[in-house]
Amino acid sequence: MDRMAHDTTPCTTPRFDALVAEAGRIAVSLGHRHTGAEHLMLALLRDPDAVPTQVLAELVEPSDIDKRLLTLVTSPTYHENRHTDRPRP
Repeated sequence: MDRMAHDTTPCTTPRFDALVAEAGRIAVSLGHRHTGAEHLMLALLRDPDAVPTQVLAELVEPSDIDKRLLTLVTSPTYHENRHTDRPRP
């Protein structure tokens, strides 16, 4: 029987996997020991071919969001509030 016919878990695409890997590289470059949604958002904003980034570009300048998010994740407040979202090993 075809396993895919009964498997409801969506598979990931190579593009998605690359985005997650880039988010990890961004986290490491910032000295963070975790990869979170904020790093994923930065990776997405930096991919001009990503559909969400293209949609955002119609409304705002993605680089402005990138700068604001980068300011936030490098602030002392960000590090103080990390206790609410503990990384999983």
